[in-house]
Amino acid sequence: RLHSSKHNCIERAFGVWKMKWQILLKMPSYSIETQKMIVAATMTLHNYVRFHDEEDIHFVRCDKDPDYVPTIPERYKKFVVPSHASDTSTTAENGEDMDVFRQELATAIALSW
Repeated sequence: RLHSSKHNCIERAFGVWKMKWQILLKMPSYSIETQKMIVAATMTLHNYVRFHDEEDIHFVRCDKDPDYVPTIPERYKKFVVPSHASDTSTTAENGEDMDVFRQELATAIALSW
């Protein structure tokens, strides 16, 4: 139940983020470094708007309806990555620090429940 609740919250956040910054729905063929900068920039702007604009239309609906999850407009459906796709965008190994972070996060969530 806890995992499902967190999953829904994350899906809502990403849904609003993608609807507000639609470049994320159809990421142009930029280098991976440029794509990382686009993601970081839109995330920063997203958080800034969230904290400083209480009347933003993209957040008001989520605040009013805790079950609302934005959906991707039909015109962008052809760019959606299939759920069965694997991550072959990089050959880099998974960092040990991320493994530790994930384990610590999972432990903290389990202990708080």
